[in-house]
Amino acid sequence: MKYKIMQYEIVPVIDVRGLNLNSTDKLVMGLIVSLTRKTDKCTVSNEFFAEQLELKRRTISKSIAKLKEKNLISVRMNDYKREIYCNVVLNDSATGIEQ
Repeated sequence: MKYKIMQYEIVPVIDVRGLNLNSTDKLVMGLIVSLTRKTDKCTVSNEFFAEQLELKRRTISKSIAKLKEKNLISVRMNDYKREIYCNVVLNDSATGIEQ
């Protein structure tokens, strides 16, 4: 019997209540947070996000624009390459949502 090796992302819990984000925006934000944990920036393309989430590139563009508008991320260009920075501070020892 063959088993398929699964890839997964651990999406941290970020309090985005009241920001009017849809589920796609939240997934994109989760991927950005995961990808920026080691290097503080994310340089992957919209095509990468689209493939990972099985969405259209246009949908990814809209989500990234919305996250930028809500100041959850910053986007900079460096030598014609896009860099996405997460503006959300995460605590490495966080275990869940405070009540």
